[in-house]
Amino acid sequence: MKKTNDELDSIFDEKSLHITLKKAKYIAFLRTVFISALVVCFVITVLIKGNNYFINTQGNKLAEQLIKENHVRMSPNTFTNTDTISTGILKGTIKSEVFKVIEDKVIPWGTEEITYDLLGNFNASFSTHSTIVNDTTMYHIPNGQREMLFYVPKYKYKLYANDFDMIKDYPNDKYMEMAISFNKNYKLKEVQKMLPTSVHQTWYWVDNYAKSNGYRGEPENGRWLLGISKPSPQLGEKLTTTKIKTEADFLNELEKTDPGESKNLKNRQKNGLIIGLVVTGTKKELLSLRNEPYVKAASLGAVVDKY
Repeated sequence: MKKTNDELDSIFDEKSLHITLKKAKYIAFLRTVFISALVVCFVITVLIKGNNYFINTQGNKLAEQLIKENHVRMSPNTFTNTDTISTGILKGTIKSEVFKVIEDKVIPWGTEEITYDLLGNFNASFSTHSTIVNDTTMYHIPNGQREMLFYVPKYKYKLYANDFDMIKDYPNDKYMEMAISFNKNYKLKEVQKMLPTSVHQTWYWVDNYAKSNGYRGEPENGRWLLGISKPSPQLGEKLTTTKIKTEADFLNELEKTDPGESKNLKNRQKNGLIIGLVVTGTKKELLSLRNEPYVKAASLGAVVDKY
């Protein structure tokens, strides 16, 4: 039996409708996928930019704090260049280069890497460490340089470093740094006047130790001591932004990161805050301090060729 024209039209209409619906569903599916992709891309972009913004903001605050702390609390006679910040997911890393300046020579001293999160929690790691050889000798690893040791005047020690006897046998073509520990507290101006002009004063050790007449197990190894940096005029001044000139400047800078410590030190200021310093020069220049009455101990640090 042959189908009528109406039946044929009905069949074609159903097929056309089915194709149209299928096409519409496909277009709707593509539209949904496209919109979803746009939303995902937008969300990812917002998350990435938000993560970078908040991590970088936290990193900049932490870096600024570290720079302020380095102005007053650092390894003696070192400079720290803190300006490398990398960003990760919910965390960041601040990298700093540490180096010494001895006269007009620069010695790489290591790197510091601080990993932090959005809450400001951080962990520090260092590319170097110290190795104790005996009661008066310590070496910086991996560069093999000697590290200076410091002796608090109010404490008693089993042995005191006296490296003058050692450096007299060094060749004349060397620059050296040496830690001088005093017999008592002095004011900054007193220190600047009483030392021979032949040696260069580069860092002043500040007394933040509790009163005690007992024995100290070992000397201070130099890391994170409080001090006032006095860069050498040739190179050091170009490598630092510190403007500390007096005890008052130092206390004001310390107050930015440790108000309690600053307040405690202000109470001791009348008796003098300086209990030691770092000097640089040739062996002849350093030996001019050998018989000075204010020298309680002398500890040799890094040594570099003059030429």
